[in-house]
This record gives sequence, structure tokens and C-alpha cells, in this order.
Amino acid sequence: MNTSHLLQVAYQRLDSGHFDGAIDSLRQLLADDPECSEAHALLALCLMNMRRLHAARHEAALALAMDPALPLAHYAAAHTAMASRQFKIAEQHLLQLLDMEPTDPRYYRSLADLFQLTGRLSQSQPLLEKALELEPDAAANLVAMAEYHLACGHWEQAEGFARQALQADPGHAAAVIVLGRLRLREGDVNGAREHAIWALQENANNVSALSLLTAVKARSNLFMGFWWRFNSWLTERSTTRAIILLLAMFVVYRVTVITVTAQGYPGAAEVIDWLWLGFVLYTFTAPQIFKRAMEKELTQVKLSREF
Repeated sequence: MNTSHLLQVAYQRLDSGHFDGAIDSLRQLLADDPECSEAHALLALCLMNMRRLHAARHEAALALAMDPALPLAHYAAAHTAMASRQFKIAEQHLLQLLDMEPTDPRYYRSLADLFQLTGRLSQSQPLLEKALELEPDAAANLVAMAEYHLACGHWEQAEGFARQALQADPGHAAAVIVLGRLRLREGDVNGAREHAIWALQENANNVSALSLLTAVKARSNLFMGFWWRFNSWLTERSTTRAIILLLAMFVVYRVTVITVTAQGYPGAAEVIDWLWLGFVLYTFTAPQIFKRAMEKELTQVKLSREF
């Protein structure tokens, strides 16, 4: 096979989520042409999706060293930097990409993702609107807007954009996952599970779908269910408002203890102290349990026959 054909196959497999197949094609290509910077950049993206971050960073660095003017090399470097939480480096690459190719909506979406990861939610909206302006009917742009509105708590807008994305691409997993998260928020556990399985049938390695499936299990679990509801309620607020709410809860707790003690009920005050300690321990351990459940799901990348 020639280089262009192997690259085309790798792109197709990457787009469809078949990362192992894409990696096989790229390794075959690089065996014949080890200096192909585009192949190294694509390999970096595949490895990142396979959660092999160290190898992905290495391939992105190779691609960038071989061809500093290649947009795909900067794109791979930006995304591996984001995955490594090197946000300043990622932002530099993305801003450079926008200078190089200002009409590519992928770069606007990626910068919007970075802004959301770094708590600049409001700054991401103009970037997503620009991406949508460039390609109004692209499912990727529509679902990015759906995810933005989901993060903002604009439930109707999130559902509207997700459904538009599915009209543009009926198999778009990210749109399905947005709808699944909306169903879970509404308390429709079965509907959320069906959406997660639908997305996993498209790609059993889909981390967002596995996260949704884990959230469904947490929501259905008596121990985890309360934490999941509390965490969801808290994350629907802005960071500042969430901090204020947590501080207010602590102030109410301390005022209650002091008041009860002053009224001559030290036993009741001690009970309140223990209840507060239990709440703190619960909210500390529950996320760790959720994380372990998520990691367990990530190791089970093949669906069982019942799905």
C-alpha cells in the first residue's frame, strides 16, 4: 500500500473510533516512511484516545520536530498537552493553529474545550458560535454547542442542539451521550442506560459513554445515589456559587453547634459534630469509589452479549 492510501485508512479508522486498526495502518506506513510527520501526528491522536499518554506526547513531539509548519502536528501537540493538563502549552498551539488556518472549526472547538477545562466557560461560547458559523450543519459543531449548554444548565438548548446533531449524523455518539445525561438528570435511569449502551455499540472504548454508564450505576446505588444527586446539584452552579454554598453549609453547621451548646445541650452538639464528620467523609470517599468504578468500566472495553 502507498503512503496516501494508508493515511486515508488511518483517518477513517480514527474517525470511526477504531484506534487499534488506525495504529496498525500507521505503524505499517512508518515502517516504510519513518519521516512522515503527518503519520506521527495521527499516531499521537490515536494513542491519546487509547489513554497511552506518554507515547502520544512522544509522537506529537516527533511530528512537530519533523514539520513545525504542519497544522496537524500542532493539533496533536495541543490535545496531548490538554490531556496532560499543560493548559498554557495547549493554548499556545491552538492560538497558533487559528493563525495558520482560521477557517477550520476544529480549532475553535478545541480552544473552547480548553477554556471550559480551565473554568472560562463564558469565553468558550463565542468560539463555538464561530465554529457553527463556519459549518452550520456539522454534527461536531452542533454537539459542541449541546455540551456547552449542558455545562451551563440550559437543558432545553442542550437537548435541541443534540437532536440537531443527530439529524445531521444519526450515529453521532457524543450527541447520544448528551441526551443520556439529560435523561439521567430527569431521573430516567433506564433511558440514560439505553443511551450509554447505544453509544458503546458504536465504540466500546468511548470514555464519555462509559462515564455515563458508571453514573447510571451510581445513580441506581443506594450508597452512591445521594452523593451523585448532591454532586450533580452542586456542579450545576458556577464555581463561585458552589464555593459559597459549601461555605454557607459549614457556617450553618458551626452556628448550630455553638447555639445548641449554649442552650445547654452538649450531647446534641456532639451528635451534630459526628453527623458533619460523617458527611465530610462520605463526600470524600464517594468520588474515589466512583473513580474506581469508572476505571473498572474502562478495562471492560467489550460489550457483553446482553447488550
